[in-house]
Amino acid sequence: MKTKLAVLVLGLFVSSACGGEGDPGTGTTSPTTTMMDGTTIASLDTVSLTTVEDDTIRITVSVGVDSGPDRIEEVSVGDAIELTLVNPDEDDEFHVHGFDLGGDETPAGDEKVFAFTASEAGDYEVESHVTGDVLVVIRVS
Repeated sequence: MKTKLAVLVLGLFVSSACGGEGDPGTGTTSPTTTMMDGTTIASLDTVSLTTVEDDTIRITVSVGVDSGPDRIEEVSVGDAIELTLVNPDEDDEFHVHGFDLGGDETPAGDEKVFAFTASEAGDYEVESHVTGDVLVVIRVS
């Protein structure tokens, strides 16, 4: 009889945990375990789960392939930007005017990734330290 009761209680617990309304991306769980003899074992602290959306704007520029001062990428003030510079041919250093980013050497064949927030409106040139070439202009409005 105790076994049947424990299975019934466990079945009700599982079915009630699976149902319900609300956002499937968020929720709170407070796990417990019911043993076959009917005893309940306390478990971990309550865990809160949240799904995070990634609204980052990703821009990839291949130096010498699709780069140049006529390449303009438009973003909005407040946007999170991830700028990847693919450096295929020679060692170089890159920087983003108007932001305290850059200065690290990027070996030939490597990529340089800058992550920043477009905090103020304006045109910001991304430039090579070695050649002085403008690789892309990021227009923030």
